Amino acid sequence: MSLLYKFKPHKDRDLHLICRMLLSAGITPNVVTAFGLLVSVLAGVVAGSGHLYAGIVIFLMGAGLDVVDGSLARNAGLCTEFGRYFDSICDRLSEAVFIAGAVIGGVPSITFMVVAGSVLLLASRVVNHQKGLDSDAAMFGRPERLTLLVAGLLSPSPINAILVVTNTLLSLVSSYQVLASGAKAEKSNENATAAEQ
Repeated sequence: MSLLYKFKPHKDRDLHLICRMLLSAGITPNVVTAFGLLVSVLAGVVAGSGHLYAGIVIFLMGAGLDVVDGSLARNAGLCTEFGRYFDSICDRLSEAVFIAGAVIGGVPSITFMVVAGSVLLLASRVVNHQKGLDSDAAMFGRPERLTLLVAGLLSPSPINAILVVTNTLLSLVSSYQVLASGAKAEKSNENATAAEQ
């Protein structure tokens, strides 16, 4: 499991008051998710205009909204299949549009590798989810991926390329972990079913 995900229960408790305020204002988790995507699009536009540092700050604000939407859904009992997929897809789109803007603004195009790794990790989780299996085995989640992405964007060459490749490789390892844990759970389920018969 992603090292930072172990703080999720504490995060939900700490954000309880903010979640109540949002709910009382009629703001749903999906609205927060969509707004986070819009903020990331703005970050991509800003980075694309040559203001990378400002773009990073705005992008991190959008990522902060991604911290809130899940807590809001769990605190309000509004977790849905649609919301889960909508959040995951918006996360990947947020990363893609921001990185596209950063590349237009002058960041090396190798940075697109981060998007490829991110999409592959999402695909592996979808495969497990479709089988009713858990996908928490990935050691390298979104918080770590974004931290490494920002570090790469702020680093000079060739360190930036090394961090981008590392980011992508860790996403590949995490994708393997997710699929391997899913296959193991599936085999365990089959063995348990066979033993019952």
